[in-house]
Amino acid sequence: MDRRHRQKTTTSSAFSWPNLTGIHAFLIADNEDTRALLAETLEHCDALVNVYSSADAAVADLPEFLPTVFICDLSMPGLDGLSVMRRMRELPPERGGQVPAVAITAYYEEFASATALEAGFNASMVKPIKLEELARLVKEISRAAA
Repeated sequence: MDRRHRQKTTTSSAFSWPNLTGIHAFLIADNEDTRALLAETLEHCDALVNVYSSADAAVADLPEFLPTVFICDLSMPGLDGLSVMRRMRELPPERGGQVPAVAITAYYEEFASATALEAGFNASMVKPIKLEELARLVKEISRAAA
């Protein structure tokens, strides 16, 4: 009897992943584990994901692919997330200048949020990233931009 009660509670509180069909994400992070985990999560929700270990590589692909959303780590060697977003926001809309963007960072929340918004990100998330929140946020900001 106790076993059934636990199963019922678990089933009733199950999370429903959002459907991200039609969303094309550029995921930029220098940490391999972060890239893999976030990409797998977004792909699980049916998003198309281009994965990059550097911001330079993502920017180089912009003429060929225009994503629906950027997800970018703030702290990376070379071109960091803040710099890449400032560059992105200077581009015309047809080249990606208005693509919604989520910053991910290990910096404390108040600093990360203020700094990311100032650079042109639409939202920020502090590591460790809650995967279900990331998926919902990607859907939310992609829908708002459409």
